[in-house]
Amino acid sequence: MTTYGINFANETPDTWTLCIYQFLPGSVGLESVAWKQTRVPRNGESGIEWNMEYVACLAEYKQSGGKGFYKALQRMRTELGRHWNCVYEDDVQQLWEAGATTSGQLLISNRSPQLANLGIGMDGSLALVKRSVYSGNNAQFAGKPKFYVALFHELLQGEIISGNQVYGPLEVVFSGDRNYKNFVARIEGSRFIFEEAGTKNRVEAPYEPR
Repeated sequence: MTTYGINFANETPDTWTLCIYQFLPGSVGLESVAWKQTRVPRNGESGIEWNMEYVACLAEYKQSGGKGFYKALQRMRTELGRHWNCVYEDDVQQLWEAGATTSGQLLISNRSPQLANLGIGMDGSLALVKRSVYSGNNAQFAGKPKFYVALFHELLQGEIISGNQVYGPLEVVFSGDRNYKNFVARIEGSRFIFEEAGTKNRVEAPYEPR
């Protein structure tokens, strides 16, 4: 299975959390959550790796310090083109595979009597959630995800991405046999620069020391 990765060089005097998250252009009503992340100190380097192995997820919505985030309660390995049911069995909501669906899609139907937070993930981690799906309704995840990377002061895994990034986001596009991307943060004069190394894929903003 192909491995993909992000390398990050923090050339600033501050500590940052680098987060990569997903977005599905072909689906509506989904919440992107902090999928993969790494905490990088000043003048430090780190990286994130993953594979494209999908998981169907049953998620529970949490609150922490006023921030919304999800904790995956069940993760089932799957492929696109599969249909899953969320049922209430043995006194708990749980996922059971229900056969095939449209190619390139993951469909999760809520067959339990309660609201369900249904999600899709990759490499064992929750990435996108359809919140509060009513009994008898579906969560449909269509197409392949787009990846974005951004810098945060602090972030919980599963926390909802809602414009709370400090710098970014930058889209991450893998092409050909290039499975790794390098990103860097640095200070030039009074400007903070976060960019994909060697490209024009960047954001700039006034630097405000913490």
